[in-house]
Amino acid sequence: MKMSQNDFRDIFIDNTLGFLWRQWSAIGVLGEARAREPWAIDPEALLIFTLEIGRYDARLFDEVMDWLVTNGHWIDMQRLRGILRKSSEETCRLMGAVSEFLASQGKERKWSNLAKLCFKNIPEEREEIFKIRYAKKHISGIIGVPVDGIYLKYGFFRALLKPSGKSRQVIPTAESNIRFMLRGLFGVGSRAECILYLLTHEAGHPSEVAKAIGISIRGAQDALIELSKSGLVMTRIKGKRKIEYWLSQAQWWEFMSKGSIEEIKRPVWIDWIALFNALLKVWKTLLEIGETKSEYIKSSKLRDAMEIVGNEFAQSGIDIPPILGRNVRPENYAKAFEEFIIRVFGVEKVQD
Repeated sequence: MKMSQNDFRDIFIDNTLGFLWRQWSAIGVLGEARAREPWAIDPEALLIFTLEIGRYDARLFDEVMDWLVTNGHWIDMQRLRGILRKSSEETCRLMGAVSEFLASQGKERKWSNLAKLCFKNIPEEREEIFKIRYAKKHISGIIGVPVDGIYLKYGFFRALLKPSGKSRQVIPTAESNIRFMLRGLFGVGSRAECILYLLTHEAGHPSEVAKAIGISIRGAQDALIELSKSGLVMTRIKGKRKIEYWLSQAQWWEFMSKGSIEEIKRPVWIDWIALFNALLKVWKTLLEIGETKSEYIKSSKLRDAMEIVGNEFAQSGIDIPPILGRNVRPENYAKAFEEFIIRVFGVEKVQD
């Protein structure tokens, strides 16, 4: 049985939106699912990814805006800007509108500065912010509904945004929310990110750490040098006189679990920046092959995109189905794609 292209898209977007709801609910967004995920949630990478995929779910998008009103002080602007530099112009403009909205709510000056940075290349023709699935054109405005002037300024039509005020404060002691715990201890910035990396890796060279956490090598190196002055982050020589940094994970986890190290479930490190980029590639591939009738071309392009996603998960020890080889017949790839996507977004098992 052949699967239509819309089915491919529906499988991806439905599972992706469900996944996003779980992640945001875990850090305070009003939602039914408050899952305990096996990984450390990355709010900056999650936010940028949601700006793109969340346009297919207006309620999710607006609840995330509400979360930012309540919890935006936790956002690391250095990392956010770094991710934005590799994002599309449209995503940057969306982030600009979000930032100006937060600034209008009396939030920190950092949002006003980011809004100014993102205010560029505004198209003359505005577009509806929320998308109808797979439609090539979208309506130009909302009849009879007050338009939000901030979003209009950045090139998007939408109804006036009013925060619901229902988001909860982040609970930093939850295992998946360890980034917030570390930001509470070390401040929002590179030090907290460096510590998280060292807590989930045997050791790290500044260039490795920088790439993984999404900041400059100089920024990671400076943070690691400062942390090493405490005596709790240590250095050692590896290879051709490369200095790498490490810490006593047992002692750190015991401290952070208040002495109950047996009870804490250490979160898995996932490079969410790379993984979300890979997932976006899958989605864009699905959109690109929308008019393609060749099953071979569809399966070939999807396989290439999925291999990237599979590799990102596999490197983190997450148990997902293997990507099917090129010997699989194109007409059999639809079912494989469905099973793969469902497992990726519903994954719970972590390899020992």
